[in-house]
Amino acid sequence: MKHALALSVALLASAGFAAGGARAASSTATYTAAQAAAGAAVYGANCAPCHGASLEGGAGPALTGQNLRTLAKNTKLTVGDLFTFMAQQMPMNAPASLKPDQYAAIMAFILKKNGYPAGSAPLKYAAALDSKAVLTSKN
Repeated sequence: MKHALALSVALLASAGFAAGGARAASSTATYTAAQAAAGAAVYGANCAPCHGASLEGGAGPALTGQNLRTLAKNTKLTVGDLFTFMAQQMPMNAPASLKPDQYAAIMAFILKKNGYPAGSAPLKYAAALDSKAVLTSKN
């Protein structure tokens, strides 16, 4: 599964898929603490069975820590790359089945768990798709 995610992200990035066309790409990804808290609940119900309660991995790849740092370094993984993959391919048993605000909340939770500080503006779906912020675990 780790290799499938890395390959999918690399293919999306090389195809320019995450760029989103007409929208301007953002180099940052902001979220609020409340959004990350909401994301924790959605993550727990939809993602934790495969990615672990603490994003440590399991049947699916880890979404924090050394594995994420290595993947990000090797593929130049951005928030937009991961978010696009997540919003279109996850959860694995029901791809693209969550609401846009649920995907944004999950991404906010992932950012929080990776040491990104919360801000005053929530992460928006379109901004997450377009984000060029390199994703790495700061923990």
